[in-house]
Amino acid sequence: MGQVLSHWTWLPRLKNQLAAADGNNFNSGGNRIVRLMTPRGMRYEDAYARAFPFDRLVDEMVQSDMIQDTVDIMRKGIEENIETHIIVNNRAAGNAPLVAEKIAAAFCRRV
Repeated sequence: MGQVLSHWTWLPRLKNQLAAADGNNFNSGGNRIVRLMTPRGMRYEDAYARAFPFDRLVDEMVQSDMIQDTVDIMRKGIEENIETHIIVNNRAAGNAPLVAEKIAAAFCRRV
């Protein structure tokens, strides 16, 4: 197992979760998991209702800090030789594959 950071209703921003650990990865396996579950400040039930049927991005659910924090954590992982796994749920912004595309595009712009 590895360090798990979650973008979730009531949790702090991903970058703040990582900062709370002083940027350390507390496992011997060199893995980090980023879970993009629901928009911050939005209840599970509301996220589900807005995102259903999960066939498109829902603009008001796309939180730019979620995208940017994920990209920054991926880059930090590369610098520190930490394998970073990103798990995207449809409730994060309406459609998991499209969220993943946004993350990949943002990551590639910074390379």
